[in-house]
Amino acid sequence: MVANEMFLDTAQQRDSVVSRARELGYTPVSSLGASSEVKLKINGIASGISQVTVPKNSKFTTTVDDITYTFVTTQAEKIDISSTGLFEKNIMIREGEPLSFSWTVASNPTRYIIPNPNVDTSSSTVAVQESSSDTTVTEFKLASNIDQVFSTSPIYFIEEAADRKYEIIFGSGSLGKSLSAGNIVKVEYLVNNAEATNGANTFSIDSLSLDSGVSYSSAVITSVVSKATGGREQETIESIKFSAPRNYQTQNRAVVAEDYERILLSENSDLQSVIAYGGEDEDPPQNGKVIIATKPFGESFITSNRKTEIKDSIKGRTPLAIDPVIVDPEYIYLIPTINTYYDLTKSSLTSAAVESNIRQAITEYSTKNLERFGNKFRYSRFVRSLDNTSGGYILNNDASIKMQKRITPSTDFVQSISLDFHNPVVKTSLTSSDFVYSGSVSKLEDDGNGVVNIVRTNSDNTKTVIVANAGTINYDSGKIFLPDFAPSSYSNLEMSVSVEPQTLDVTPIRKQILLIQEQDARITVYGEQT
Repeated sequence: MVANEMFLDTAQQRDSVVSRARELGYTPVSSLGASSEVKLKINGIASGISQVTVPKNSKFTTTVDDITYTFVTTQAEKIDISSTGLFEKNIMIREGEPLSFSWTVASNPTRYIIPNPNVDTSSSTVAVQESSSDTTVTEFKLASNIDQVFSTSPIYFIEEAADRKYEIIFGSGSLGKSLSAGNIVKVEYLVNNAEATNGANTFSIDSLSLDSGVSYSSAVITSVVSKATGGREQETIESIKFSAPRNYQTQNRAVVAEDYERILLSENSDLQSVIAYGGEDEDPPQNGKVIIATKPFGESFITSNRKTEIKDSIKGRTPLAIDPVIVDPEYIYLIPTINTYYDLTKSSLTSAAVESNIRQAITEYSTKNLERFGNKFRYSRFVRSLDNTSGGYILNNDASIKMQKRITPSTDFVQSISLDFHNPVVKTSLTSSDFVYSGSVSKLEDDGNGVVNIVRTNSDNTKTVIVANAGTINYDSGKIFLPDFAPSSYSNLEMSVSVEPQTLDVTPIRKQILLIQEQDARITVYGEQT
């Protein structure tokens, strides 16, 4: 062995890196197929049946680039009849072809290496049958905490072997239950295509047979709740080198905030960004809790089912007195108003084409520099990214920024609304999208003295205050509070509330995420002869 392959920091070959990581108790993360949440509806169930079960590994299909891929249910799904007599439920499906393999335990040592690459170890199951004549089966669980493993515990360990395959290792009899000659080891697993199906949003049912022989007339996917996300390749050499020593330091426990972030990002490839912080920092404080906000790839929020899965995956690794709480991100939309000046002598592009290029630059800036917890908006970098639009014909860009939050207040009852921008805001800059209040099309505005009013614009462009003291605004913190807000209606699916920041740069706090959507930008293009 070459000397540099003996050390984790200097090793270059994957097998060497994996071997050094194994010495630190670290197993590289396997590849994973994308997951999607779909609403399944089953028709024609006989009367008198109140619950049906969709078996594990029921198959669904999708097509991406003319290639058909298989998705399956990773667990049995029970569907209860609704109050309207329907059998429908949101279920999770994951990409992968379900396979199985078995070994008979010999008297001499046996290695249990799963023969396929691209195995999703997170959904693999292992069971041991007593013998060919004794069909008693014991399910073995993946060991996650050796402090709770005893000599009779039916557990197994998993390690990466050669050629990117995985090996199942059983206990010795002192740490975990040992196997006996004649036992039959059975493993079920998914062989996946990693990132290939990320973004898929059209699915069909391939094969579906309900448990207990329950018959039905038809089954359909009525909607796709969340498109397929989370497909990932097997962990890279660089990631293994980074994660192995840090995993060793914490022994895979979640003690400080960074531990939660590291564990969840390494184990959940559908998550683009994670932040964790103590509940005492919340408003109001939530003592004894750790707040975990998650943003998935390609979506704004994760589903409620996914929140439960994430909480269950981390709860066993937290201190006993701490309760993890999974929450949604809080988005601040940045609304730019841009004047773009370009050189007519260096480009034959129309103003519309220049505007299109500027919008593309906005999207690229947001994707690369924002859209994650903790990522600040740097005004100078933003304008520079617009100036650097390819072609060299941009002379300069002038830009101003507003911060915006979007809300869905009830139109049926009075409620209190609290919006916190966590950035100082300019006086008299508060405005909102239109809403109907007391029969008039109205907006929110502030008076420069910390008071929020509901105002109506008259036909002569004068304004009338409909409700004075409808709320308050703190210009130093950017916090807006509307104690009794009850619009009759508003356009679209949500209302927007906007303010102008006092500084050019904008800083998100805790669960806040900044983003710019190119369709929100107001762009005016000017061509100049130079």
